[in-house]
Amino acid sequence: MWKNYFKTAYRNLLKNKLYTGINVFGLAIGLSACLLIGIYIMHELSYDAFNKNADRIVRVTMEYGQDGTVNTTATTGTKVGPQFARTFPSIENYVRTFIRNNVVKHGEKMFDEPRILYADSPFFQIFTYPFVAGNAATALDAPDKIVITKTTAEKYFPEVQSQGYSAALNKTLTIGEKDLKVTGVCEDAPNNSQLKFDFVTAFSNLGNNVKGETWWTANWITYFLLKDANNIEQLQQKITAYMKTPEIKADAGIEGNDYLTFHLEPLKKVHLYSSLAGFEPNGSIKFIYLFAIIAMLILLIASANYTNLSTAQSSGRTAEIGMRKVLGASKKQVFVQFMAESFLLGFIAAICALMISLFLIPLFNEATGIEFSRHILFEPIPLLSLFCITLFICILAGLYPAFILAGTQVMGIL
Repeated sequence: MWKNYFKTAYRNLLKNKLYTGINVFGLAIGLSACLLIGIYIMHELSYDAFNKNADRIVRVTMEYGQDGTVNTTATTGTKVGPQFARTFPSIENYVRTFIRNNVVKHGEKMFDEPRILYADSPFFQIFTYPFVAGNAATALDAPDKIVITKTTAEKYFPEVQSQGYSAALNKTLTIGEKDLKVTGVCEDAPNNSQLKFDFVTAFSNLGNNVKGETWWTANWITYFLLKDANNIEQLQQKITAYMKTPEIKADAGIEGNDYLTFHLEPLKKVHLYSSLAGFEPNGSIKFIYLFAIIAMLILLIASANYTNLSTAQSSGRTAEIGMRKVLGASKKQVFVQFMAESFLLGFIAAICALMISLFLIPLFNEATGIEFSRHILFEPIPLLSLFCITLFICILAGLYPAFILAGTQVMGIL
């Protein structure tokens, strides 16, 4: 029975090629636009959520007032991390970070690398960048060690492709004038990460300017790992009060009405909610809302056009419905026939939308500045979203003509 429904639907769509082409193309374009916008929104909302400790990680920002002028920055001095970790028991660990470029050498290979990350040794215990070779717990416990990503390992040590990434361990890379031993290979930093790097080495390798602890040389981005994610607000109040104490103001050299304080930003909210850029420009939750509205409007227009065309085309088939009923077709059978045609047309459009999206991914990457791979279109969430949206549109487009025409009286038609 169902086979006959879809066979008849296929023949009817094939008979009306122009109508079918316009309807499929219009709906496919709308679905493709919504799919690509949805992927972008999903990417932005998932920023840094891949970290297992994401709910317990906060970024420290700096605010200070001098001569009546208030200044804010995402960077801090070297003292913030160790001093607060010693003072507040709710802080489990800290890491200070900095990204810079430098020349990296190995044998005859020499490249100017723009993404060398300098970080304290707990970096890989706080953030989640899985190791494929080496031990994350000890990879940065000495200044002569360095961790590289899989892509970097393949770039400097081609033998890893045949021997495995362990072949890169204990090899030497020269950064500037300093020789460093490779002690780990980790996964490449994902696109939805604030910290994108190719190398990670000890924070102390930045030189004498990070040897001591200072409040004011604010060039470093500091992160805290808290023992409890619910302690952020309470810790913030303690930090604000702590920075107002006479001892700390004297230690920081603050006089009169000048002040220095620090704010905590939950890691997962930094990208979309913070006004202070870190290692890369932040996004904006307002743009996410805007893109969501645009996607809904595109979907609404595509759905309306699809429904109108379906209804208009169906209204010319009263003679067919009359003949079906004369030959014994029930109201239910006529209803199912129209719904089958709507579903068939809708899912052809969905497949076309997927193909269009695959073709447009490179252009979409240029427009957004994000490197999306084509595989992202075949992940469960995009595919399920496309299926659900198509199903909804098919029901909406097929329901009205199916109800109206299925209920038409034979005598009225004849």
